[in-house]
Amino acid sequence: MLPTIIRTTDEALQIVPQDIRWAALGVGAYKYQTVLFVVLPAALSSIITGVTLAIARAAGETAPLIFTALYSNFWPRGLKEPIATLAVLVYNFASVPYKSQQELAWAASLLLVFLVLITNITARFFTRKKVY
Repeated sequence: MLPTIIRTTDEALQIVPQDIRWAALGVGAYKYQTVLFVVLPAALSSIITGVTLAIARAAGETAPLIFTALYSNFWPRGLKEPIATLAVLVYNFASVPYKSQQELAWAASLLLVFLVLITNITARFFTRKKVY
């Protein structure tokens, strides 16, 4: 998740035209003011889009979680304890022969799809272009 966020943020900051930065510096803004009040607002929609895509991608990735997070139905007592994740729950419940657990797997996968959908809708809401 972090490499995706870093790469999209880097690309978003590089896309901001150099002329805008020079213009801000030309009217007397300090470098930190240029970054905070000119460059970041210009790149904010791209940064939010990259963060949202990383979150949606991480929510949908099942295979890495199966191998790295292990699985436990109990609340973890520390950082090195196994943790229950929704994607691993779907995998575990879908691979058993019991109908009740398979229904829970379908419900959990539907919930996962809705979470990704809500994340994407939220990102579109915050990154839309405002018309004045």
